[in-house]
Amino acid sequence: MKKSNASRFLCRIGAMAAAAAMTLAAPAWSAQPRPWLCRQIPVFSSSSPMTWQATKRGAGRWLVIFMHYDPAGGHDGFTVVSTNPVNGQTQGSLDAGHWYAVAQYDSGGHWICPANASASSAGAAGAISNLCFGEDDGACDVKLTVKSSGSSASAAQ
Repeated sequence: MKKSNASRFLCRIGAMAAAAAMTLAAPAWSAQPRPWLCRQIPVFSSSSPMTWQATKRGAGRWLVIFMHYDPAGGHDGFTVVSTNPVNGQTQGSLDAGHWYAVAQYDSGGHWICPANASASSAGAAGAISNLCFGEDDGACDVKLTVKSSGSSASAAQ
């Protein structure tokens, strides 16, 4: 059975519409943070609940993302638990366990892994973890301090 010209035309229109929808959706998907792709992902753990505080020291848009270790997790053991914009100072809490943290910055609508993700030289007393994240090597655009819930989370300046 031969297809009519109108039928072929409608099939082509449908295929073009599907291609256009996928093309338009691609930038939205690519703009989502994907922290498990960052190579340097600092890790910390505690047998008790924790509090955290992130302090942004420069300009730009930053997110701090926490991933819980789970061998059956979706991304090689990384399960994203929370994504938090860092505006000035941001704080929150984490359950006991083994955690990964990464801060990503916005560059032209894409979330980029930091060039620096390392322990901070300026530690806060009683901290489980003091981390620096920066666009450039050695930079500390976002400082993250993690403490046991029994002590207050305060970032060292």
